[in-house]
Amino acid sequence: MALNKGNGVLLPNSKWLINLTLSCAAMALAWPWQAGAFDATKLEDFKTTNVCKYCDLTDAPMSGRDMRGADFQNANLSGAKMDKANMAERPLEKRTLVTNFEDANLRRADFSGANLHMANFTNAYLREANLSGADLSDAVLSKANMKGAVLVGTNLKGAKLDEAKLDDAKFCKTTMPDGAVNDSGC
Repeated sequence: MALNKGNGVLLPNSKWLINLTLSCAAMALAWPWQAGAFDATKLEDFKTTNVCKYCDLTDAPMSGRDMRGADFQNANLSGAKMDKANMAERPLEKRTLVTNFEDANLRRADFSGANLHMANFTNAYLREANLSGADLSDAVLSKANMKGAVLVGTNLKGAKLDEAKLDDAKFCKTTMPDGAVNDSGC
């Protein structure tokens, strides 16, 4: 790297600096995990196969979609718009949803009977969501808005509920993070 001396300060050669800047800009554009960007091809594949293992659907529009039995194993759905989506399990099927729903809009989503063990719902909008019979053991629900959510028969053992909003949530035969059963809404 050649250095130019200007005003008593050593400066990098301007051609080298321009090339470095352009190279960095090109590399930044090549990263697949840009904020707000999801792979439209992966979304189209998911629409036909109902499988999205290890895929990135950050901020994807999936509101109102029937996704019963969908396989989101280790997928990134942070910020996805999934309000009124149906993600209840199909009979005889249980999918492991070790996935990221951080900041996702899941208002009135149906997760009844779903296996959501260790899923991340940090700051997710789960208002009026149906989580009946769902396994949310060891899930992260910190700062989640769960106002009016149905938690009948839900397993929350080991779940992290720090600052979660649970006003008007329905608890009945709900296993709480400490293992105690909450029947307050039966």
